[in-house]
Amino acid sequence: MGERYVFCDIDGTLLYAGGGAGRTAFGAAFEEAYGVPVDMAHINFAGATDIRVMQQLLREQGLAEEPIKTARFFELLPQHLDRSMALHPPTVFSGAPEFLERVSSRGWTLGLVTGNIRSCAYLKLKHGGIDHYFSDIGGFGDDDGDRNRMAALALERAGNPKGSYLLGDTPSDIEAAKVNGMISVAVCNGSFSRAALEAEQPDMVVDSFENAAHLFEALGV
Repeated sequence: MGERYVFCDIDGTLLYAGGGAGRTAFGAAFEEAYGVPVDMAHINFAGATDIRVMQQLLREQGLAEEPIKTARFFELLPQHLDRSMALHPPTVFSGAPEFLERVSSRGWTLGLVTGNIRSCAYLKLKHGGIDHYFSDIGGFGDDDGDRNRMAALALERAGNPKGSYLLGDTPSDIEAAKVNGMISVAVCNGSFSRAALEAEQPDMVVDSFENAAHLFEALGV
């Protein structure tokens, strides 16, 4: 039997980046790369991807995307995020480390499907103290602006394993799982209510990692 994969979203699923660390970093990197200050308060990151958020900011500022400046933005973003998170570490949701330990120690490989660019994804996990549970397999916000294609890339990089799970806290995560033939698990840690997530008809809903006995049973852990 080949490797078995559980893919996870990060923000709102495994942890909460409090203190505005992500917004602060994004705004600072954008201003440094494009030379224009931006207000990040109205940006909704739930289910979003870093590429799409950057493109939204460009539209709002009436700016055309410039490849050199965009490359510079993505180079600067993890630097600013690292500094911001050193001041405002993320809050890892209760039960998440125990879940990751249990799953990764019992035959499952953990991967990521996240709107964060790869470098920022692992920075967030590192600042949360949970990066060591994860492989380098995943789909990221610098791969594509579309979460469905990000999930497809994650599967491709994993060798297209059957029976993979995708855990997330938004309707976008559920859709990405369904489109790619993955088992969708909605985790009610984020901004969407249980009712809103259930309306998307995921394969499974868990209120939290502390109340996930049915998920453990499904995974055989």
